[in-house]
Amino acid sequence: MDNVTIYHLKIVFTQPLLGTQPQRDVATEFIQSKARDAGLDVADEEATLPEMLEKGTTAFHRLEGRPILYDYHVKGFLKESGQVQNGLGGVKALRSKVDNLVFVRPRRITLHVPDGAELEYLERPLRAQTAQGPRTSLARSELLPTGTWLECELHVLPGQISEKILRGLLDYGRYKGMGQWRNGSYGQFEYELNKA
Repeated sequence: MDNVTIYHLKIVFTQPLLGTQPQRDVATEFIQSKARDAGLDVADEEATLPEMLEKGTTAFHRLEGRPILYDYHVKGFLKESGQVQNGLGGVKALRSKVDNLVFVRPRRITLHVPDGAELEYLERPLRAQTAQGPRTSLARSELLPTGTWLECELHVLPGQISEKILRGLLDYGRYKGMGQWRNGSYGQFEYELNKA
């Protein structure tokens, strides 16, 4: 397609990043059911799921032993930012515009951990209001430290998503980031964006 603008994006996490994938058996069942409904082949995604972990633990996909995110993690962040900031720069239905005009490459994005840092775990209570009353459970997630970083490309099709709009969407990462427990300040980031 002509007139695609390509940006190089580097994200550096200013707060620890928590894994989002449940253990292999739970995630595989979910992924397969969604893939069947959409007619997709997701064997590559299943292959990067972590091996069995303690029940209730969320983790990172892995490729050759290294933690990764998929393109949809970055795109999902951009879409959430677009929904929150609808009307940014005069662009209406911003989430929809991001969904249809912004594409993240590559599909598998390596997470680079600072030298000497190790993967840790974070346990925290989850509280929910249910029909039977308040309930509390324990959640456990893999945690990558502050300073973890990634690089990817954003391919932007012609339309209303300018570099200024992209920067506005990414600025939201200072307040609400990626991964689990974003409302608890985890996964917040700073970024560098340059035209390729």
